[in-house]
This record gives sequence, C-alpha cells and structure tokens, in this order.
Amino acid sequence: MRFPTKPRFPRFGILFKLILVFASILVIIYFTTSNIFDYQQGIVNISRDVVKVRFEVLSISQSMVDSLLSMEENQKKYEVLRQDNYREYFLSALREYRRNLASIQWFSYPGSEVWRELQEQFQQTFPSSQDLDAVTRSEPPWLAQEKLNTWTERIFEAKQANERSIESSMRALYAWSERSVRAGMIGLGVSMAVALIGSAYLTYSFFRPLRELRRGIRAFTLDGKLTSVRVISRDELGELAQAFNEMTARLTEEEKMRTDFIDMLSHEIRTPLTSIRESVNLMREQVLGSVNDRQKRFLDIASSELERISRLLARLMQVSSMSSRFITLSFKPVDPVHLLHDTVDKATPQAEAKGIAISSHALPDVPSVMADTEHLRQALLNLIGNAVKFSPPGSTVEASLQLADGGNQLLFSVVDQGPGIPDAEQPLVFNKYYRGETLKKSADGIGLGLSIAKNIVEAHGGKIWLSSRPGRGCTFFFTIPIARETQ
Repeated sequence: MRFPTKPRFPRFGILFKLILVFASILVIIYFTTSNIFDYQQGIVNISRDVVKVRFEVLSISQSMVDSLLSMEENQKKYEVLRQDNYREYFLSALREYRRNLASIQWFSYPGSEVWRELQEQFQQTFPSSQDLDAVTRSEPPWLAQEKLNTWTERIFEAKQANERSIESSMRALYAWSERSVRAGMIGLGVSMAVALIGSAYLTYSFFRPLRELRRGIRAFTLDGKLTSVRVISRDELGELAQAFNEMTARLTEEEKMRTDFIDMLSHEIRTPLTSIRESVNLMREQVLGSVNDRQKRFLDIASSELERISRLLARLMQVSSMSSRFITLSFKPVDPVHLLHDTVDKATPQAEAKGIAISSHALPDVPSVMADTEHLRQALLNLIGNAVKFSPPGSTVEASLQLADGGNQLLFSVVDQGPGIPDAEQPLVFNKYYRGETLKKSADGIGLGLSIAKNIVEAHGGKIWLSSRPGRGCTFFFTIPIARETQ
C-alpha cells in the first residue's frame, strides 16, 4: 500500500534551513558592524583633527596674541618710564612669539598659509632673528605699532577661523555619532527581525511535521489505531513521516492478514472437528455398537478434549471479531446490577479453582442503561478474569458498581491484590497484544483481553482507565453513559 506524496521539489534539509537562518543573521551583523566601523573611523579622524591640530593651533595662536599684546604694552611702558625691566619683558615676549610662530608651522590644515606668511613677515622684520637682543639696543619703537596691529589682527582672524572650524568639526562629530547609533539600531532591529522570522520559520517547519507524527504515534499508543500522517515537508522530518506511513501500511496489511488467517483457520477446522465430535459421541452412546469399559474411558477422554478444542476455537473466533476497532452493537435496556452479579457468577468457578474469592457490590436503585448486554458482559468478564489471573491464592477480587458524574454515568470498578503494574507500562496495557515484560513467561494469554474491553467500552461512549502501584494491586475503572428507558 503506497501513500501519495507531494510533487518533488528541491530538497532543503533541516541543516540547510538552520545554516540559512544563521548565515542571514551573520551577514546582517557583518554589514552592520562594517558600517559602524566606518562611522567610528570617521569619528576618530575628526576627533584627531580637532584634538591634535585645531586645539593645539588655538592654544598657540592665543599665546601669540598674548605675546604681541605684551610686546605692545612693554614697549609703550619703556618709552614712558625708561626702565630696563620693560626692555627685558619685551624681549621675553618677542622670543615667546618667535617660538610659538615656529611651532605652529608644523600644523598643516586648510587655512594654515597665514602662519607661513606671518613667519616670512617676522623674518623680514627681524633679519637677525638669532640675536634679538640687538633689537632692543636701539631706541623704541622696536616694533612699529602698525606692524603689531596687523599681526594681531591676522592672528585673531586665523584664531576665529580655527574656532569656527572646531565648531563645524564638533557638529560633524555629532552627526557621525548619530549615524553610527542609527546604523547600529537599524542593524540590531533588522537582525532581531530576521532572527524572529527565522525562528518562526524553523519552528513552523519543525512543529507541523512533528505534530503530525505525534498525532499518529499518540493514536497508536493510546487507541491502538494505525493512522497515516500527512507528509508536509521535504526534509528529514518528511522522510520520517513517509517511513511512518509505510510502517503503518505494512502493519495494517499484516493485521488484516492475521485476522483473515484466523477466520480461515477457524472455518476450516470447525467442519472436520464437528464431524469428529459427532462420531465420537455416537460411539460413546453405543449407537454404532457396544463398547467395553476401557474403550468408553478413552472415548470420554476424546470427547472431553474435543469439547475443549471447540471452546478454544469459539474463543478464538470471538477474540478475532472483538479485536477489531469496529464493533456492531445491539442496544437494549440492560439492568447493570443484574449484569454485574451475573458476570461475577460466571467468573466464580475459575476463581475458586485458584482459591480466590470474588465479591460484588452495587448501589441500590441504579437505573438501567441502553447497552449491548453480551459485549458489556464480555468487557466486565475480561477485567474480572484479568484480576483473577494475576491475584495470589487466598486473595479477594472486588467488583463494584456506582453512579458517577452527578448520576449521568455508571462507574464499574474491579480491584485485585496482584503485583500491580509499573508506571512505565500503564499507558500500554490497553494496546493489542501487549504483555508486560515480567509476565510473558509467568502468565498465559495473548494480550487481547484489555484491548477488547477498551474497544467495547469506547463503542458504548464510555472511558476506561486504571490505577495501580507496584506491589499494591490494581484497580480498573470504566464508565457507561446512562440512557434512561423511555415509556
């Protein structure tokens, strides 16, 4: 049996999807980091120009202005007071001006030509700049007032231009910082969006196939139903779903072959078995002639074994029909109290053979239900028989009936004093052909009794479950909806 699959498209495995999502995030992070690095490099360049060039030029130009003002002041004081200390002050300011003028020549930037022009003018004014003392040996003015004013004005203008450049650079620095922050935020937002979209995509592409597989597996483990699942992806999970469908188809086909084989075997054996049994009975009843005591004893043994084989064959046919999920029920009004006591009476001989007692308890005035009497008796008999099978000699099996769900449900329960069922095996006991690992060698059976009981109860619209602790026995419960008989 083959299940239809989707048309073949390029296969994208789970690993490819993971790599695609993470690679997308890494590419976005790379470009974001590159942009931020470029912006940071621009910020560093502007900061270097401002700190190492513009601020230094501003500081030196201010010192040059101070030196010129000091020269002007001391020159005027010497002209008035004729004190030599003002001559020294003038020389000191002149030397400071010369040193600052030489230092500022090292800085090259747009507009730095003014310092070279001032340097040339200084050399023209003081040709022997190595011997500035000779300047003050003559009578003042040692430096013309017009020259002082011109140099001060030129330096002041250059200083203002430098301040404007610093202000412009600071604005550019702020703009570059904003761009860097904006690029980082955009990159972070895009990365988060891609991460969320990628996570949603991966979750969606993983969750849907896994949900289908979980549905199929849960249907089998809880209900014993073999159901195919949809193949909704082309990755490894899709291959797993396809393998699950193939396994389901194979198991379904094997189950059908097993049922057909049992039906065919039972039918083929029943006819010759009936003929043999009738022939043996005729000989036992001496219809075909007299028999001696020894012959009669062997004929009794043969008749007993043939009856046992007939009962086994009938049981096999019953199990084969009831093990199907689809059970045809004939609903009639049923007295549940009478059903309980009657079923206990049928199970008592088997229990007494093992030295086990069976007690039954039912509340009075329990209403009748619409149910299939034989099937419901079979479900209850399976549970009681299962309790007797695993109870030790000298113990008691209790079967009870009461109302539940506010009087809308009948609640049957069967309690034994057996070894109990481990927690790990409890979800599996209602599966067909399941037998616990510890009981496969110590107890007979093929593992269909509880599965049949579950099918019958669910066909009536009820539920079945168990409660057990290892070493403390086991209690099986099942409910049947109450349908009151109408007049």
